[in-house]
Amino acid sequence: MEKKRMKKFKLFWAWEDDKEEKWLGEMSRLGWHLEAPGFPGFYYFAKGEPRDYAYCLDFRTGSLKSLEEYRQICRDAGWEERGRMGSWYYFRKERRNGESPEFFSDRASRVDKYRRLTLFLLIFLPILLNGLRLVLQRETSWALTVSVIAYLLIILGWIVAMVKLLGRIRRLKRN
Repeated sequence: MEKKRMKKFKLFWAWEDDKEEKWLGEMSRLGWHLEAPGFPGFYYFAKGEPRDYAYCLDFRTGSLKSLEEYRQICRDAGWEERGRMGSWYYFRKERRNGESPEFFSDRASRVDKYRRLTLFLLIFLPILLNGLRLVLQRETSWALTVSVIAYLLIILGWIVAMVKLLGRIRRLKRN
């Protein structure tokens, strides 16, 4: 008998990883288990018996060797890797006695995740600003107006992401 599968689209922002983890857990309790994340916003599920999984998302970059060591540490701790989307790694582990397993050993390691993401996003600021500069050097036309608006919206989105991530870091440090 062939497994029943479903592709679902749902968007989450980078600072909403806890909401995404909760949603994936709710899907598993309904019997839809994450097979793999796809292109941003797409998720692939397989139908099975309802299970109480805790999901965890972690943002990692680095050499292939360091990433393989990291993935092995996660597997050794009992976390099942469900795939990755870009530099986001998706893991799950079944809850025992209703208690959520902890992926991050302490608050500082959770703060480090958001710092890694913030530093990664910082790389894009000079690229965005240079692109905007190049667009502004062209002659005036309707295409220029559309390009400038698009760049400004992307830069605004970048600013919102940075503010949200830095706020998340600040709240984690305070608590």
